[in-house]
Amino acid sequence: MRKLLLLPLIPLLFSFTMCGHRGAPKPPLIYRPATPQVHPPAQEYDSPLVWWERVDRFGDGRKISQPQKVSYRVIVNFGKREVEVKKNYFKDSPIRAGEKRCYSVVALYEGHESQRSEPVCTTGEKPIEDIPEVIKAHGGDGFVEIELAPHPGYEVEVFKDAEEPFLKPYALLREEENTFTDRRVVNGRSYTYLLRFSKERLKGRFTEPLAVIPEDRVPPAPPKEALLIKGKECILVWEPSPSEDVRNYLIVADGRKFKTGGIYFRFTGCPAKVELFAVDKAGNLSKPIVPEVVDEEGGGGDGEQVGPAGNGGLHKDP
Repeated sequence: MRKLLLLPLIPLLFSFTMCGHRGAPKPPLIYRPATPQVHPPAQEYDSPLVWWERVDRFGDGRKISQPQKVSYRVIVNFGKREVEVKKNYFKDSPIRAGEKRCYSVVALYEGHESQRSEPVCTTGEKPIEDIPEVIKAHGGDGFVEIELAPHPGYEVEVFKDAEEPFLKPYALLREEENTFTDRRVVNGRSYTYLLRFSKERLKGRFTEPLAVIPEDRVPPAPPKEALLIKGKECILVWEPSPSEDVRNYLIVADGRKFKTGGIYFRFTGCPAKVELFAVDKAGNLSKPIVPEVVDEEGGGGDGEQVGPAGNGGLHKDP
């Protein structure tokens, strides 16, 4: 009889023993992509430009394994026109002054589509007709400099090695700034700059591309107090150039050229004509100097080194 009474209690007993071991049921996975975050449109000359952040997650926050396959549908004026694009921007056809247009964006991924974004609207304005006037664009040692004519009423957006969409300028010049200097460059490399006027959301037309190569074109200061000492040997000695970027010295003796990193040079025979140049890291030559000739018969000593020890070694005319 007691066993019969316990039988109905067994399921209840198991329910208590399983308490705490069952997890809460997980929500079903969401396969539609997240809703695009759309930015307010700009007007590039006479055309609206709409852009949004790339969608790389599903609506439940999980990462999309192949975000490059996400495409987008742009809905113009609440469905009057729709355009599908693969990139995260859309440049619309020209807009008239006073005309209003609204845009929503839907993300598409593997047959699923996101919710429609909140609409963003713009009203056409008279475009900026002016283009920045470039007075000079040149590259120096570790910098590029672009000089502009005054441009009251407009800021100037500068783009560097950029492609569409032109959304975030590399630099922005205020109305009172007429010179742009870029020091984030490497000598010898070509950089391309585009400039346009900007007034809040209105953007003007670009200048022609400006290709500039930064280079060191400033020659170093020449070496000092050069002496050509004629004795048992013929030795050229000098005081170093005061320029900090000097890498070596060039000697032109009777038409023959020699390079040395030191501050003296020993010839096997005395040349009739000698010129001495300092050479900087960019290969620029200083003005030449002609050494003063000192005739010292028997001077120098057998095997005696001329100049300070450890000055870069000894060089001879082959």
